Amino acid sequence: MGSNARLINYGVCRPTMESVSSAPLSPTGYHFGAEDLIFMEKVDRVKLKRGLVFGISYQVEGPQNAFLCRILHPILINPTTGKAYKETIEEKYSSADGGNFDYYRIEHAWEMISGKWIFQIEQFGRILLEKSFELYD
Repeated sequence: MGSNARLINYGVCRPTMESVSSAPLSPTGYHFGAEDLIFMEKVDRVKLKRGLVFGISYQVEGPQNAFLCRILHPILINPTTGKAYKETIEEKYSSADGGNFDYYRIEHAWEMISGKWIFQIEQFGRILLEKSFELYD
């Protein structure tokens, strides 16, 4: 039997003890990581603004601990590289208690694209969890 995932919380959040790591396949060229997320507002429709942080927390249960977090988003074009991205993908490993979280931080004007942003937790091509947000101007 495969793994399962369940949504615990979602919305506008604030990361604690944030760090940055290189991620060449990310639109920005890096990923943020944090020790934890503090959820401020449980919403799935969010007004776009620079500095906006939104995401999900979830529990993955099952025999395999490796999975992908995929964020499907409107096409983002990095003006420095000229590359276009329609998704952001990060390989993850489940924590000991199965608790995980993922988030996106809007930092640049070129990331401020309204539309549907979808967080997916995927393992071996199977979507375990999906949560969408509508970002608007």
